[in-house]
Amino acid sequence: MTERPLALDPAALDAAFALARRQVDEGDAPFTILAVATSAGLVRAEATPGPRAPRVDVDAVCLLASITKPIVAVAVMQLVAEGRLGLLDGIERHIPEFARPGKPAVTAWHLLSHTSGLPDYDLVEIATGRLDHAALVRRACDAELAFAPGSRCAYCSSSFDLLAELITRIAGEPYPVILRRRILDPLAMASTTFNPFDGLAERMAPVFTSGVPGALQREVPPEQALGELRHLASMALPGAGLWSSAGDLVRFGRALLRGGELDGARILPPAYVDLMTREQTVGGLGAAADPVQGSHYALGWGKPDPRTEPGSPASFGHGGATGTRLWIDPRHDLVVVYLTGAWDFPSGRIDRALHAVYAALR
Repeated sequence: MTERPLALDPAALDAAFALARRQVDEGDAPFTILAVATSAGLVRAEATPGPRAPRVDVDAVCLLASITKPIVAVAVMQLVAEGRLGLLDGIERHIPEFARPGKPAVTAWHLLSHTSGLPDYDLVEIATGRLDHAALVRRACDAELAFAPGSRCAYCSSSFDLLAELITRIAGEPYPVILRRRILDPLAMASTTFNPFDGLAERMAPVFTSGVPGALQREVPPEQALGELRHLASMALPGAGLWSSAGDLVRFGRALLRGGELDGARILPPAYVDLMTREQTVGGLGAAADPVQGSHYALGWGKPDPRTEPGSPASFGHGGATGTRLWIDPRHDLVVVYLTGAWDFPSGRIDRALHAVYAALR
């Protein structure tokens, strides 16, 4: 990597967008939406519909899955920046029912960095069951920790049920209301919601399956698939439930690229953007005995593997199990959004599109 920041050459993006189109043409993706932006604005966005998703366009609203996590994490960091939550405070301070005799302290830092020891929930059970947020919080409170907090990194969506509950109890309003009032509305992200059936149904992109039995399969009767999606929307899953458009994600990414501000709306102070996007799971690259080093996470964000990723050390992002990715590189003034709609979509296909965008830096 050169010392000097690189600049995007818009003409060189043709290869990245051609790759995204080929993924649909060759049957590797049901559809693709690729968007590239800088701090100044959108550079290019294109949608490629496919035979299974012929109506998808660039404004389609897609199930983000785990890109929900960093949006919720920003709301958590807002509370930290305001002094209402300490990253190293035990969460039982705000959620007393989490405490048990002999149970190690779990902090907001542990939850955000995937080092809490909490067991994760099962996707099939969540998609087909009838659990609500309160039930998921109770499960997380009652769960036995799989390892000592801070000793390992193990990706865990259920951590975000507790983080959302922290937001609700500290802010005094339900977390979906807080996200809308403090992040989505200030950034004019009108196409981002837990419930796209309320006003955005005509723009909803389909969700296909890639091997999750019973979970949102297009092969099941349409009323069952629709019922599962409606149930998922009703849960407002803070680790996986938001729907959004490429344009909205570009706005969110640009705000973070600009140190927490966009068009006069500030969602986070610059120092806290820096804090939450700094790698936390560091323990010696290549040290096989260090289980933390197998993953690269900041607070609510993923970080690039320096051995294989072209992103700068300052870059950060998050993907989702439905074939989604938001990637932000402050050093090179770059935001990339990739969307499709298939559970367990291979992340390597998204990597290739992201790498092709990096090839357009000069």
